[in-house]
Amino acid sequence: MFSFFPIHRPRLGISFCAQALELVEVRRRWRRVPIVTRLAGRSLPAGLLAPSAAAPNMADPAAVAKELSALLHGVRNRAVAVDLPMACGIPALCHFETFPHVHAEQESLLRWRLRQDEHLTAPDLMLRWHTFPATDPHSTGVSVLVVAIRKSILDQYHQVCEAANLIPVSMGFSTFHLLNLAQSAFPTSAEVYVAHRTAEALIVIAFCQGRPVGLRVKPTRRIRVEVKMELLQTLRYFTQDDPYQDRGTARTTPLYLVEEGASAAAHDQPEVWTVSEQPLWAVPVLRANWTTAPIENTVAVPDHFSFGALACVLAS
Repeated sequence: MFSFFPIHRPRLGISFCAQALELVEVRRRWRRVPIVTRLAGRSLPAGLLAPSAAAPNMADPAAVAKELSALLHGVRNRAVAVDLPMACGIPALCHFETFPHVHAEQESLLRWRLRQDEHLTAPDLMLRWHTFPATDPHSTGVSVLVVAIRKSILDQYHQVCEAANLIPVSMGFSTFHLLNLAQSAFPTSAEVYVAHRTAEALIVIAFCQGRPVGLRVKPTRRIRVEVKMELLQTLRYFTQDDPYQDRGTARTTPLYLVEEGASAAAHDQPEVWTVSEQPLWAVPVLRANWTTAPIENTVAVPDHFSFGALACVLAS
C-alpha cells in the first residue's frame, strides 16, 4: 500500500539556537496529549550558527548540516517542524481596525505598515504572522504579531535541512511557537505577560483578554542582562499610561517566563514580584518547565528545557 500524501504531520521538532541544536520527538494520540519519546541536543562550536536579521546566519552551512545529521543519528522520521531563532527575523506588533480576509491582501497591508512604522524596505523580505481578533463580538479590530525575515536567511535553514535529508514541513519562529504553547495555560480573560529570554534578546508581549497589546524586544547579545530588573522595567513601560498606576488598587498580573538554557532545577519555588512604585501590584512569575507543558514524558528530563523544539512540533 502506498499514499498519495507521504508527508505526514511531523513528530519531530528541531530548534536551531546559537549554542546548540535541539530535538524533540513526540507520539501523537487521538484526543489525548502527546507523549515525548525522545529528547536530544548537540552543542555547536562557537560562531558556527550566528542568528541575525541582517546577515547570513551560517558561514559554513555544510558544517551545520553535518552537526544536524549527527543529532539525528538513530532517528527514522524525516518530516520535521523547525523552530527558528527569533533573532534571525524582525518582530513587530500591528493593530488594525479592520483586517482583510484574503491572504495576499493581508500581506500587502502588513508590508505597507512595516515600511511605515519599522522602515523595512528590503526587497526580499518574507513575512510570517499570527492574527488575534478582538474578543468583543461587535468589534472588527485585529492585532497581528508579524516577523519579517530575509529570503536569503530563510533559504539557509531550508538548505541545511535538505542536506541532512530532512523535509521541513513547517518552519516558524520560537516566540510564536512558545505563545501557542503558553496560551493553553494562561486565561484569556485576564491581563498577562509572556516573556521569552533567548541568547540574543529578551522578548516581552503584553496580553489583555487574549489579545496582544504591547511588544518589547531588548537585544542582549552584547551586554549582560539581569532578567528580573529588565522585566520589571518592561512592565512599568507597558503601564506608563495606565490610569490605575497612581491609585491604591490591588492588581495581580501573571508573567509566563521561558528562559532558553535555564536549568531544570533552578526555579522550583513559585515567585511573586512587586513593582516598587506600586506595592499593591503583584506579579506571580510562572517559569516554564516540563510539568507545565501539555504533554506526557517518557524520557529523562534534560538539564535545560528544549521548549522551542517541543513547541514547534506541537504547533505543527
